[in-house]
Amino acid sequence: MCGILGLVAADRQSLNIDDVVVITMRETMQRRGPDEAGLIRIGNSAIFAHRRLSIRDPAHGQQPWTSGDQRYTLTYNGELYNVDELQALTAENFEQPLSTRCDTELLMRTLIAQGAEGIPHLQGMFAFGFYDVQEHRLILARDRFGIKPLYYAIINNVLVFASSITAIQKHPDFQSRPNRRALIHYLMTLRTHFGEDAMIEGIKQVPPGCLLTFDESGINIERYWNYPKINEDLTETETESRLQQQYSLAVQKRIVSDVPVGMMLSGGVDSSLLGTYVKETLGGDFTAECGVGQTEEAEEESQFARQAAEYLSCKFDLVTVDEQSYRAGWQELLVQTGQPLATPSDVIIYRLAQSLQQKVGVVLGGEGADELLCGYTPIHGIGRDYDELQRLIQLEEEDPEVLEYFLQQIESFYGTSQEATLAEMYFALATVFPPPAIEVLIPNSSSDLQEIHKYYQNLLKVKKNKPHAGLQAMTQFLHQENLQSLLSRLDQATMAASLEARVPYTDHQLVEAIWSTPLEHRFKIDDEKFEYEQLSIQLERDEILESKSILRSLARRRLPEELANRRKASFPTPVHEWMQKEWGAWVHNTLTQSDFLKQQFDPKQLLELIENPKRAGMLLWPLLNLALWGEQFSG
Repeated sequence: MCGILGLVAADRQSLNIDDVVVITMRETMQRRGPDEAGLIRIGNSAIFAHRRLSIRDPAHGQQPWTSGDQRYTLTYNGELYNVDELQALTAENFEQPLSTRCDTELLMRTLIAQGAEGIPHLQGMFAFGFYDVQEHRLILARDRFGIKPLYYAIINNVLVFASSITAIQKHPDFQSRPNRRALIHYLMTLRTHFGEDAMIEGIKQVPPGCLLTFDESGINIERYWNYPKINEDLTETETESRLQQQYSLAVQKRIVSDVPVGMMLSGGVDSSLLGTYVKETLGGDFTAECGVGQTEEAEEESQFARQAAEYLSCKFDLVTVDEQSYRAGWQELLVQTGQPLATPSDVIIYRLAQSLQQKVGVVLGGEGADELLCGYTPIHGIGRDYDELQRLIQLEEEDPEVLEYFLQQIESFYGTSQEATLAEMYFALATVFPPPAIEVLIPNSSSDLQEIHKYYQNLLKVKKNKPHAGLQAMTQFLHQENLQSLLSRLDQATMAASLEARVPYTDHQLVEAIWSTPLEHRFKIDDEKFEYEQLSIQLERDEILESKSILRSLARRRLPEELANRRKASFPTPVHEWMQKEWGAWVHNTLTQSDFLKQQFDPKQLLELIENPKRAGMLLWPLLNLALWGEQFSG
């Protein structure tokens, strides 16, 4: 992977920025691309820069890449997997054969030949800036699900784009201030983006699946990809067959590399199943590792990863992170990314990536399976519970007692009434700091909360009179929002370790193939065991509901039963225990001495949380993140 950077002035005006300053901005991304660096000034209108991590054709493909006639310039971060198709697409436009095996040159040819219309043909993960000096037009584009980051800001009538927030912050005329609404949203969800907004005021992200055009008329953003409709009446067997075929192809494409390939192996069904496909291509000669925090529980959880590695006959290591290594890694990630952490697992993944980077250049991960295949029973279950409630309301006259019983469960578990929207049910169950707590903690936050509420009401809009409408809305929401957050975490943790990560479950052809199939094959209720109305989480406990059903069915044919049927679990992190014990004094001092927190929160309410760490529990973790992140705004 790589780090990209560009500055393009509106109206062809002089940029008025020295190369030395641009190099300083570029070097904040040195870990994203430790192998090579480049910089090109394009007249008075643009500067492109690049840091390279060499994966394909390491001897060639240096960037920024300029066309032979000097009209076009490209800075690109990513991997394209459909090289043959793109070569055929551009063959008639170029007489000379390609001079490298790098996809950079092929991407340049595709964009010259097809312009923005070539972007939907790209298969893979990518973020790039493509500049036409003759038309004075910049195109920024990002892959369909946000695997690769792409941020931008307007500074003195100049568009500045980069792979990282920290690169933009190094611009001498950029004033870093927290984005208050994004900060509130982070406290609620632990997501470091709110729509297009980053957590720094004035910095935005190009949305996944979109391209941004910047020229003398200004900025225009348009979507080049969207989700297909669910319109196929496939059987469960046919759906599983489609998953088997498309997933196999997705893994095969992502194993192509000029450097060794390994994988992250948690022992969960997603990564274990991935390992069986990696083995089919590489045999047993590949490296797999699992990362855990240093606890007895972690050692117990790691046995699943060991069992999977033994079954796959691959080389395996367990990376154990103690509290000192975790704290140091936490600080390193904050510096590298310019953002607070999204989950306690971020540092574990970072330390795991550092270990893997000593042995391989590329790793495969299992991100995206839960979002595509309905693997989060508590959250996907909100959608199913909403659907069931609406169905029972329609049948109230036939069986009012059933509705009353189910509504009691809804009110008890969610704390909402039968008039609640899907978004309100989500906020009631899935937020870290719920809106009422935010209003107490943060003065004058009502208008921000209202805007966040509107945003989620729109994202979780339910189509009336459609089967599984709530579950469908929740599935698309999680695939858009939650997946983007997980992919950002993976990119930041691996790039901080100079390691490329690839994610087969986000192959867009796989997503399209599965998206159009019936939801009940993914979030499956056993009709023979179903006796009376219960919430989704209870149905799973009673083994009546099975999440990721078609994936588990496929896994049972390729894995030992205990791995195929294992319930979802993330990398174990003893952060809560460390905060209560080893970190106790440090946590208290950091929170009470943070000027940034004092500026953002009601001092009395904040102190009450800090002084009651056992009652506050993991609520202190996002506050601690904000305190550490907020140190950049001091002074």
